[in-house]
Amino acid sequence: MTSIKQRLRNNELVLGTFVSELRNPNVAYLLAQCGFDFFIFDNEHGAFSHATVSDMIAASHGAGIEVIVRIPEVRRETILKPLDSGAAGLLIPQVNTADQAAEIVQHAKYPPWGTRGAAMRRAHNRYAHSDPATFLKQANEDTFIAVQAETAEAIDNADAIAAVEGIDAVFCGPFDLSISLGIPGDVNHPREVEAVDKMNEACRRHGKASGILMFDPAHLTPWIDKGMRLIAYSSDVNMIADAAAGALSQLRAHRPKSP
Repeated sequence: MTSIKQRLRNNELVLGTFVSELRNPNVAYLLAQCGFDFFIFDNEHGAFSHATVSDMIAASHGAGIEVIVRIPEVRRETILKPLDSGAAGLLIPQVNTADQAAEIVQHAKYPPWGTRGAAMRRAHNRYAHSDPATFLKQANEDTFIAVQAETAEAIDNADAIAAVEGIDAVFCGPFDLSISLGIPGDVNHPREVEAVDKMNEACRRHGKASGILMFDPAHLTPWIDKGMRLIAYSSDVNMIADAAAGALSQLRAHRPKSP
């Protein structure tokens, strides 16, 4: 399976979704069968333990789908544990400056690039016996790091953030960004579109991938046309709720034929 990181380098479109409520590891198989390339396991808004995160990552390996873990905050522990459990990468929320982005890279990369602590026989290398120098170098190359631009400050600093070595993608959090811009929930407002365009162009200048989450395919296709390749469609909650509400609406609107 070609990694998300390599596919983005090849300018391929990768499609994923968010999982923030469902805890059954078989969700990984379900999403893989649907055709998703990855899912973002949301440990910012989701109430998941380290053990649950680890179980979901393990299932994803068997299902052939990659997991990006969204961590709750920038700390050594929150960055280290999902990577040791074998996550393909991390999504870090509320990254507003280049200094914050550089701190993330320090925690996520092994020496000499960063300061990540090394535990050699773990889930991240399927418990194999590995040559340390080879493993550390390959892990640094493979680990995928995406940071979220979801405030006006992040947009102002988008060029500097995208320039940080070790950051692979900048991902727009459109709802939080709309709040920061004073247009809560209006993710298609011209002011928001202008801000996301600025982020997208910064990524293009520095050879980094850009991405976004939207809940309507019609809202995603314009961003794909503008070069975004890290695309998240909807979430477990929204897909279940919207499908159920739509079906029930049709059924309640149906007028039975007379027997």
